[in-house]
Formats: sequence, C-alpha cells, structure tokens
Amino acid sequence: MKKLSVIIALLVMISCNNQTADKKTGFNDLSVENIKGEVSSIEDTPYKVDSAGKMGEMDSCCISVAEYNGDGNVIRNYEKDSKGTMKRESVFERHENGLWKSSKDTKDGKTFLSFDTQLDANGNYAGGQSFDSTGKMEFYYLGITQNEFGQVKAWKQYDKDSIFREEGEASFDKNLQTAFTVKDSVGKVKSSSTSKYNDKGEMTESSNTNVTKDSTTTKVTKYSYDTHDDQGNWTQRTEFDDKGKATRIVKRVYNYRKKEEKK
Repeated sequence: MKKLSVIIALLVMISCNNQTADKKTGFNDLSVENIKGEVSSIEDTPYKVDSAGKMGEMDSCCISVAEYNGDGNVIRNYEKDSKGTMKRESVFERHENGLWKSSKDTKDGKTFLSFDTQLDANGNYAGGQSFDSTGKMEFYYLGITQNEFGQVKAWKQYDKDSIFREEGEASFDKNLQTAFTVKDSVGKVKSSSTSKYNDKGEMTESSNTNVTKDSTTTKVTKYSYDTHDDQGNWTQRTEFDDKGKATRIVKRVYNYRKKEEKK
C-alpha cells in the first residue's frame, strides 16, 4: 500500500507540477505554481503552533527544498530534518519541451522508486513506467491525457502482468487543479481530493478523502497567507483544521537567480 501511495503521489506531482506555456521549453513549473520571478530554489520550514495559535518551535521533520533549473522547472526535491540530515530526495530529468522525463527517489540514502515517461509525436505524455528498488518494473501507465498546460488529466495503471489496477482523473480551472479521484479496477473510488484557491492562485482549502474496506476518512485543511515578499510570493502560511484551529505555520524562503545565472 505504501508503494502504491508513493506512485499515486508521483502522478499527482505530474498533474500539479506541470506546467504552463513558456517560450524556452514549452512548459514551466514556476508559472503553474503562480510563483513570480526567476527562482532557483524554494525552502519550506514547518513550525508547531501552541494552544493560542502562536508559532512555536520548528517541527523536527522536515524542511522541504525544491530546486529549479533556468527554465523554471523542478529538477530536485529533498527533505531534511532540523539537524540538516537528508531524509528523502527526488531527482528529475526533463524532456526537451520541459515535461517530466524521469525521476529517481531515495530515502535514507537508498533508492526505493524510479519513474520514466515517454512522449508521443506531438510532445504529449504517451505512457510511463514505475520501477522498484531493484530496477524491476512494477506498473505501467496508459490512457494519459493532458490539458493545454501539460497537466495530466487522466491515466490508467497496469501491473507488470498487464492487469488493470486503477485509474486517476483530475479536474482543473485553467492551471489550478480543483479535484482528483483515484478508482480501483471495478470503478470504486479509493481516494479523492478537492482544492479551492484565492484570486492570487494560492490554495485556501484542501479536502482529502481515503476509502478503505472498513472506513472512509476525510481531512480538511484551510490556509491563510500571512506575509509576502516584494515579488508577491507568499513567505508565511498558516494551516487550520476543519474546526478553525491553527495546526501548523510554514515559513518559505525563495532564492532568486542573479542576472549572470539566467539563461
């Protein structure tokens, strides 16, 4: 189940992190995330919240860092704890037009998952495969469709024996993903999510539902944006549960490219 969850997360990443039109490569992660300026990396640090809703000490794990190439596409994500110890890392390669070509995921220094994608003659996603820690293919993906921004709208997953396992479908408002659903091989919903945004394209609410044989659970998180930098990018965000109680504060730091670093 954990492996399946990771694979689904990777496919969601394709949907959320790809992309909008860009003159250099055709697609650009920073644009689809509504981030302004020439950013080389983004670092998110989570903090605990006390009973009064005030920021407390930093969460021990984990600081999240995303690194971007000169075309504005993610090439590396990693997490580290409060002591700076690397916990998890994802490294990405890109197709010529900027779409996600492959990724390699490591945890505590060991590879546990990798993923490859292929494009059709029109430069759109045609298929993909995921591989386990030994390099053996576990699943492949067909029926992939995408919107004008390169974000994946639908996919079907098959195991190595070509048995249909599940399918995913996403809905968008332009480049903003508003809903995502995963169904099993007989069409039963396994998980679903919805998202709401403000007029800046910042997420204000997310709802995630997971369905198991014995139960259905839904988690609702709401977000407020407390501060922004001079580019208009948010630098502090507070998260709330469905009862309006503050649960976490995230501080964000942007590293902007110097003129000589730009392509």
